[in-house]
Amino acid sequence: MGWLWGDSTASAQPNDAYSKLDPALRDFLDKESPLKYEGPSKPKASPDAASNEFRSQLGWTEPAPTTEQASTTPAVPPESLYQDGRYAHLWKNYRPRAEIEAASQTEADKLRSVIAAYNDRRAAIGRAAVENCVMEQLAERECWESGNLRDMMNMCRGPNRQFMRCYTMQSRFLKALGYLGLERSEEEEERIQMHADRLYHEMLARETAAEEARKSGLEVPVLPPLISRESATAALGADSAYAQAEKRTEELGSSSGLRLADYTPERQEQIKKQLASLNTREERELEMQLIAAERRAQLEIAERIQERFAEERKSRADRRERGRESVGDTIKRMWGWDNDGGQK
Repeated sequence: MGWLWGDSTASAQPNDAYSKLDPALRDFLDKESPLKYEGPSKPKASPDAASNEFRSQLGWTEPAPTTEQASTTPAVPPESLYQDGRYAHLWKNYRPRAEIEAASQTEADKLRSVIAAYNDRRAAIGRAAVENCVMEQLAERECWESGNLRDMMNMCRGPNRQFMRCYTMQSRFLKALGYLGLERSEEEEERIQMHADRLYHEMLARETAAEEARKSGLEVPVLPPLISRESATAALGADSAYAQAEKRTEELGSSSGLRLADYTPERQEQIKKQLASLNTREERELEMQLIAAERRAQLEIAERIQERFAEERKSRADRRERGRESVGDTIKRMWGWDNDGGQK
């Protein structure tokens, strides 16, 4: 009489209509139905149930993000210690310090930053030159600490001259090879420093060979220049600061060698006196190469300053069009700064 009174298992599963059927009817349905009835599905535990329970125990009211939520949650910036999305709401308005400083800089600040970067590069040249002349510096120090009486009476003049000449020539080689460049990697800095040291020791070897040839009454051999585009590019790379300076010189229509017409009359007189003070032809040729290479290195800083002046003129023009011209903008416009980058 299960049809009339039902089955005792119905009370165990009140929400299961299948269990309320007569056993004979359930057998018939099991035989005739292609799909087997598995009973009511039990709620599956969420994979985040344990983490949510742990968070609730710690007093965190927000549940752990699910997989779908994690995929839509914006990634936190790399400055965050938690790259899995935690505390993303604290980082949503984050801006790097460099970006904030760049946005808040005025035209004068940008110009000062270029000059400050140039001064930093000059200081870095001094440190790199001392590193390349460490052996000469140690020789001078040993002379002062444990030198003989003659060296002490001469104030260690010999080792001091060797160190000062090494420091001066290494600095000039570094400048000529593009160490003053504002955008360089550490690898390029190391290549420039190593190549400058190599050029200095090659210069010393050439001087020794020339002196021995003169003592022997032989003709001094004519050697290729120490600094050339082919050798420097091969040692530093096609994308190095030296190669960029050479390219910039060509774009400006100037010669890569020393040309007195590119300098002011005062500077021309200084160069002539500087070359006349040298004794040998090799020294004069090297001096001309270094002067020309230093000029190419200085073109980058001049170009950066002109870019800053152009940006300042554009900003002043934009403020004038919007009717927000300041008193300083008016004075600069009256003095003709909008025509030639700041010089009347």
